[in-house]
Formats: sequence, C-alpha cells, structure tokens
Amino acid sequence: MAAARRKQIEGAIAALGSLKGAVASEQSRILDEVVALLASLDGELASLSARLRWHASAPFRSKKDEAPEGQLAFELLRMLTGRLGQAAAADDAPPSDHGAPEGDDDATTEEDPPGGRGSRPGRERRGRGLRRKVDEVKLAEGAVPTCPCCTKPLGEMGFDTRQRYIYQPADVYLLEERLYKYGCRRCGEGVVTATPTAPPKPIPGGMASSSLLAQLAIGKVLDGTPVERFAKQLRRQDIDLSTSTLNDWFGRVGDMLAVMRRACHRQLLTCDLISLDDTPVRARNPDHPANVQTGRQWLYLGDIGQIAYAEFTPDWKGTHPQRVLEGARADIQNDGYAGINPLFVGPDAPRRIGCNDHARRRFVQALEQGDRRAQPVIDLYRALYHVERTATERHLDATGRRALRQAESVPLWRELERVITDLALKVDKKTPLDKALYYWTRQQPTLRAFLDDGRFPISNAHVERLLRVVSTFRKNSLFVGSLDAGERYANLLTLLLNCELAGVNPYVYLVDVIDKIAADWPADRVAELLPRAWLAARQAEQQAKGHAAAVAVT
Repeated sequence: MAAARRKQIEGAIAALGSLKGAVASEQSRILDEVVALLASLDGELASLSARLRWHASAPFRSKKDEAPEGQLAFELLRMLTGRLGQAAAADDAPPSDHGAPEGDDDATTEEDPPGGRGSRPGRERRGRGLRRKVDEVKLAEGAVPTCPCCTKPLGEMGFDTRQRYIYQPADVYLLEERLYKYGCRRCGEGVVTATPTAPPKPIPGGMASSSLLAQLAIGKVLDGTPVERFAKQLRRQDIDLSTSTLNDWFGRVGDMLAVMRRACHRQLLTCDLISLDDTPVRARNPDHPANVQTGRQWLYLGDIGQIAYAEFTPDWKGTHPQRVLEGARADIQNDGYAGINPLFVGPDAPRRIGCNDHARRRFVQALEQGDRRAQPVIDLYRALYHVERTATERHLDATGRRALRQAESVPLWRELERVITDLALKVDKKTPLDKALYYWTRQQPTLRAFLDDGRFPISNAHVERLLRVVSTFRKNSLFVGSLDAGERYANLLTLLLNCELAGVNPYVYLVDVIDKIAADWPADRVAELLPRAWLAARQAEQQAKGHAAAVAVT
C-alpha cells in the first residue's frame, strides 16, 4: 500500500515538474509576443505621430499640399482596425519634421500627402541654379504690436516664404567706344590712338555685336523664331532694324562658321557608327517654275551623339549622302533610303543598320485605320523597347547590352518573325497592314542588326529627335531665302546641335566663338572651337583658376 502511494506521489511530482516546464516555456513565448506587440505598437504610434504632425502643419503649407477632407479621420480608422502596418508599405509616408532649417525651402523636399496632390515624386525642383534675390519684409519699428499678456513688443520668431519667377526683358543698348587720340598740338606729328578694348566687329562696317548675332542665330535655328518676329522684339526695345538687315547679318554669321562645319565633317568620318536622316525644307529659287523648290535638310550623327553634321541639298538624290560619307569606314544606320545603297556594295562595304521606329510606325498606322491584326506586332515591339529601356537604366556598356539582348530580345524577335509570317498569308494586298508587312520583310536583315552588336541602337530616333528643330523652323519660316541660304542655315544648325549634344550653353558659346573668329583665329586650330573641345578648355581654365586661388589663400 505504501509502495503504491509512493508511486502516485512520484508521478504527481513528475507531472508537476513537466507542467512547470511547460508553463515556463509558455510564459517565455507570451513574453516574446508581448514584446513584439509593444514594438509593433511603438512603430505604429511613431508613424501615426508623424502623420498627425504632418496634418497639424497644414496652415503652414501651400494650398496644393493640402490633404483631402477627412484624410486624418481615415488614417485614424486604419490605425484602429489594425491595417495601418500593411498599408504603410504601399503609401508614401509624410515627411518628418526634422532635417532642413526652418524656412529654407531649397533644403526641404516635401512628398505629396497620401491621396493628395503635388509634383511627381523624385522630380527635382527647377530653378535651383538661378540667381536669387531675397527681399526681407518686416514690420516698421513702430508698427510691431505688443503682447496682450505682458504688454511687451512681439519678437521675431521666423518667417514665411513666398517664391515666384521674375522675368526681365533683354537689356539691349548701344555701346559707344570713344578712342581718344594723342599728338603734338604744335607740329601735329606722332598721333597715337587708344587701343579699343572691345573685340573687333564680327561684320566689318556693321553695328551688330557678337551677342546680338548669337541671339539672332539661336532664335531662328533652335527656337524657330522668324526674322520678322525678332525685329518686332527689338522694336519693343527701341531698336529699329529692318528685316533685310537682320537677314543679311544672319547670312554673314552662317558664312563665318562654314569652316567649323567642315571640321565637324572631318570628325564625323572618324566615327565607328554614323546615323542619318533627312527632312524636307523649302527654298526660294527664281529659276524654278514655282519660284520655290523642296530641298532636303540632312543630319548625320557620329557615334550616336558625339558629333553632328548637317547639310542642305536642293533635292533628294542619293549622290549627296554618298558624297558626305565618302571615305567613312563606319557602320551606317538609316531608315531604308535607297539612295545610299551603293555605299554597301563591295568587299569592304560597311554594315547597314535599320530603324525599327519606321517599321513599327507603319503597324501603328494600320491599327489606327482599324486593322486590329497589327496589335500583336505592336505589343512585341513594346516588349523589345522595354528591354532597351532596362539596359539604359542599368547603364550597361555595349557588351552588357548585347548579352541582355541575346537573353531577352532574341526570343521576342523570333516570335515577331513568326507573327509576321502568319499575317503575311492572311492580309489583302495594298492595304495599310500589307504595306507595313512588305516594308518589314524587305528591311528585316537590317532591322535585326541591333541584336548582334550592343553598339547599335534599336532605332534612328536619336536623329529624328534632333531634326524636330528643323520642323519648327519649317512651320514658322515656311522656306529659306535661297539655296545658298539653306547652306548657311546648315552651318549654324551643325554648331548649335553640337552644343545641344555637348551640354553647352549655345548663347555663351556663340558669343565667344564669333569674337574669336572675328579676331582672326588660326585656321589650323578650328577644331579647338568645336563645342566639346571648347567646353573642355573652359572647364580646364576654371579649374586652373580655382587651383591658383587656393594656392594664393594658403
């Protein structure tokens, strides 16, 4: 009996020990859950606190940043229902109340409120590099009110900021330089005249400065401003210049810069890839039956965006691009223009790359005219361009881009070939879709060339984008004054487009280059005045000045 009792007691003790261990383990788990819950609540409380502070600062924000009515109640409701933690990852968190100093609008970058309005995320605020004028608006000394509690004058405790862009019209004035003469009043011999400080006149005998000529050229070539409109702008500044005078000045500047366009052509021939395209430009010609004939403005880009070369031709004959590209050993990209076919004949002929933008555009036109069978082709092209965008965003070099194309673009291209082959058996002749298929089939070897070399772009769009300035000029000015005027326009277009490619301010560049050429710049150093070389020289000069200033300080 005693032995049985002892066994029961030992069993009970063992059960209590096991229960104690289970309780201890459960207690530890519960404590961990409580700690995790407290940490979660602490994070939600911090998030809610930031949102509350953001809403509380509403009176001090601009109207465009106001949250919709009921937004704060909606945030509290999400907190109470326990969904805030899951939705926080999808919503943009409002900005914290610390960081930049108060009132410094440049240092703060506020995100849009949840559900509110505002600028696009990640977009840099414009005007950061502008000259800034600060006006401090304070109350007059006797107009500062007093505190109703202690009757002491109120003290400054910060300021609100209002910003706006101020535009001042161009400052045009007449510079009169008086060159004093010195000589003997008795004998009149040995007369000495002071040396002028300003650079020589760009146009001998004219009153135009390099700054006025630069503005005239930029306005007409890049901005598409007709000379007549520029003359009206000058008349608002009390300068009355006839359009014939301005046209003559524009032509003089074009002739002056012809030597620099030839230097651009020499650099173009050294490139590994040349892309070209053209657009029509009308020119006055008294010998033509209609007094106006349609010429072509050609644009050649070397190595995608390293050098630009423009040429005006009176017609669309292939002899013009053949002459320009004679001696080049670069691969050539074009939209399938048959006039340059002789360039690709022979054992040492360059490789030809097609333009998929031109091919895709024909399928888009077929779809716009109601043929939905073109949609699969357009979808496949969208996927191909997505691969190109991915390569650009990853900043891949030619080798990396080719590897990405082989992995992702080649399967898409094979599917594109299959879809087009199937469509060719079902489409009626002479329809828009049939024309698109015919163009694609004929150009297919050149259209797929980009798959095998990462240096080749998928399309010729980089040339077409730059030719938009010519389209603007054509719409506003209608035509150039003569065939020779078209050549002068091409001289200026070449240099100004190279400014765009090099990231050079065209006005500052033209003013400096016109002054240097007017001062008899050496002909064998013309390449130093091309935009990229000019920018490199100016940056080196600024760095040298900064280094010299630092040495002087130390």
